[in-house]
Amino acid sequence: MNIRQFLAATLMVMTHTVNGQVVINIDANQRGPMVSPTHYGIFYEDINHAADGGLYAELIRNRSFEDDTTPCNWYSVGDAAIALVQDGLLNDVQHNALNVTIVNNGDGVRNEGYWGINAAKGREYKLSFWAKSDNKYKGVLAARLQSTAGHTLGETDVKVSLSKEWKKYTASIIATGDDPKAEFTLLADKPGEFQLDVVSLFPPTFKNRENGMRPDLAGMLADMNPTFMRFPGGCFVEGQESPDNAFRWKRTIGPIEQREGHKNVNWGYRTSDGIGFHEYLQLAEDLGAKPLFVVNVGIWHGGCTPYNQIGEWIEECLDALEYANGDVTTKYGRMRADNGHPEPFNLEYIEIGNENYNFNMDDNSDQSDHYPERYIQFYNAIKEKYPNVKCIGNVESWATDHPSWRNDYPVDIVDEHYYRNPKWFADRFNKYDDYDRDKHLIYVGEYAVTSNFGNIGNLNAALGEAVYMMGMENNSDVVVMNSYAPIFVNENDARWRPDMIRFNSSQVMGTPSYYVQQLFANNIGTQVVKTGWTYDLTKPHSAEEETQHPVHVGLATWDTDVTYRDPQLIVEGKTVDISDYRTWNKVSGDWNISATGITQSSGKQPAMIVCPDNIEADKYTFKVQAKKNSGAEGFMAMFGYKDRDNYQWFNIGGWTNTQNNVEQAIGGGRVTLCKGHRFSVEDDRWYDLRVEVDGDSINCYLDGKLDLSCKSMNDNPNEGVYASTTMDDATKTMIVKIVNLGDGHADGVINLSNCTIDTTKNDALQLIRLSSESGNDENTISAPNRISPVKADIKAGNSNEVLFHVPAYSINIVRIPLQ
Repeated sequence: MNIRQFLAATLMVMTHTVNGQVVINIDANQRGPMVSPTHYGIFYEDINHAADGGLYAELIRNRSFEDDTTPCNWYSVGDAAIALVQDGLLNDVQHNALNVTIVNNGDGVRNEGYWGINAAKGREYKLSFWAKSDNKYKGVLAARLQSTAGHTLGETDVKVSLSKEWKKYTASIIATGDDPKAEFTLLADKPGEFQLDVVSLFPPTFKNRENGMRPDLAGMLADMNPTFMRFPGGCFVEGQESPDNAFRWKRTIGPIEQREGHKNVNWGYRTSDGIGFHEYLQLAEDLGAKPLFVVNVGIWHGGCTPYNQIGEWIEECLDALEYANGDVTTKYGRMRADNGHPEPFNLEYIEIGNENYNFNMDDNSDQSDHYPERYIQFYNAIKEKYPNVKCIGNVESWATDHPSWRNDYPVDIVDEHYYRNPKWFADRFNKYDDYDRDKHLIYVGEYAVTSNFGNIGNLNAALGEAVYMMGMENNSDVVVMNSYAPIFVNENDARWRPDMIRFNSSQVMGTPSYYVQQLFANNIGTQVVKTGWTYDLTKPHSAEEETQHPVHVGLATWDTDVTYRDPQLIVEGKTVDISDYRTWNKVSGDWNISATGITQSSGKQPAMIVCPDNIEADKYTFKVQAKKNSGAEGFMAMFGYKDRDNYQWFNIGGWTNTQNNVEQAIGGGRVTLCKGHRFSVEDDRWYDLRVEVDGDSINCYLDGKLDLSCKSMNDNPNEGVYASTTMDDATKTMIVKIVNLGDGHADGVINLSNCTIDTTKNDALQLIRLSSESGNDENTISAPNRISPVKADIKAGNSNEVLFHVPAYSINIVRIPLQ
């Protein structure tokens, strides 16, 4: 019986008549697959300053002076002069040191950390730095935490007696006040000249690890109770421009002064590699999670090692396994022991490549050069030496909803990635019901709502993801692992949205998606139980009562210089004159009117201008001519425009001038309405655009030919109630998850068969809820708990019945103790 049949065969006799409109029927004897012990994990990647300036607790930015050709993030104090030097360096992996010339007493240097150093009263900060002086500088260096107003928030004096040989100094600073934007200063008491390198300042760390993690961020991970941790990425594994920018684990272990760091080109900043291979393994252990290491197969963004010359990459993988798992008598096992961990880390999972098995095996235009041939070389080498290590293979990571393993090589698990909109995820509740159980297992290694998620991640996104996760739970015999991506974003440098944990120097918050991950991982049983349900929701108002808001047409560009001319609007057969661009409303961008039309020349993403004429009718046509002058993409004809967060557009030459599509923005997030196709806009050529709207039907024409046809979405396309159940046989607890996607609400009842509620454990009967008044609601740094789990009212109607309420936009987790 497949899972769809399994879920459908749930008709039961109701034991009691209630007024509830959500009715859930569960037979405790009707079981499904066992729940995988590695079902919910985490995927860590150094993106958005997730490591330096994030999870990695180091507070000094550019501590080794390697981030640029200038001493960026370091500033002189008083009349001091600072400059990078390249002679007489600390060791072979350090390429710069900072030369400091002190002119007056009290001169020195300062560092403001990663958008501020969080000074907390009473907290101890451990300082270390290396110094030398060709002039044998002797004196006292005052190490301080200093407020933004210039007040000292803790200091310590370090007596130095410097020579031409580098010497390490250590000290502690106890903070005497609070300031999330504090700075670190190192001030000298007499004139002279000296050099500094690897200046480091650490607060207390998670589990008091040396070179450890920021406790509040690591604590957020621990609260998720992850069963595994995939690291170190992502695109971070591959690197860009050069293999030197890939993650090379041997360069990331040992004392921090022996770590060279590398350019994190994919995400736009340099990384110190302070979180190295050893720290990843240690963190996984501290979280109680199995480590999952992603290895490079000799491919980086923009290049690759020939597939028949990848021995070095295979050896690097095997050496990593020896470091993690080898006995202390082995070379790398001994190195692990020397780094403070004699016992093996027990690395059980290796993912062979990251998103390297897409479509172009011959030209590597999508980082896929000869992936099958690369994969099998790694697989054979790993299995020969470590037969119990599970090998995870790549499948297509974009442009298909049905990725596949397209070769005959053996594979333990394949890694599927999905970045979609809330409706896509909710519609895939049954996605894995019909997967072939005789083939490979599935790891959904990256998934998240990345369109129509609001600003930083709204409740609608979390609701869609929750339904998808319930479907994965129901199919735990085939989907054995899954992890949301990405985790972290420093709000001062957001390169990707959304991310489930947002932070700055002193604050941290979780999005609704974070709390879904936390709730599901902490409320999962050992076996799936048959669940059937019906629902009839009370809506807050009918569709007929909704106020119809007028819409508009407009023009838009994305990092492109475009000229438009001859706009025309036809509403229910009547032409409306919209040719006077002077009356149009400039939303964003640089729009300039000329005799030939209107030109947008800025690099805004997007630039928009809107026609002020209201469109009240359901049927209208918008025409315009467009010409690309220069830039990265093509042009867009907007329609259905309500405001800058809610509109539709016909996008010609989008995605770096590679395809056409129709998109709809809802609450600030864009949803793709139809499957696009390849297309590139030519410079200095006029194109005729026409969009015909009739209700929710959209037809888009390019140069007189139908180009795309689709349907628009409602402002909240998600509707419906979903339920699933697992049983924890060890604790005799039934766990029921109920998700309500829409704005209706109802009373709810759970009817149980072949089991009895243990009424002596009243405190164990619980309802944990995540909800808000609107699916568009979000948490923020200033209001981090607006949407967070709370306990709600629930009661046992009798020994086989549970009564509760199902609010709109809600995730409800019911824990039922059984006799």
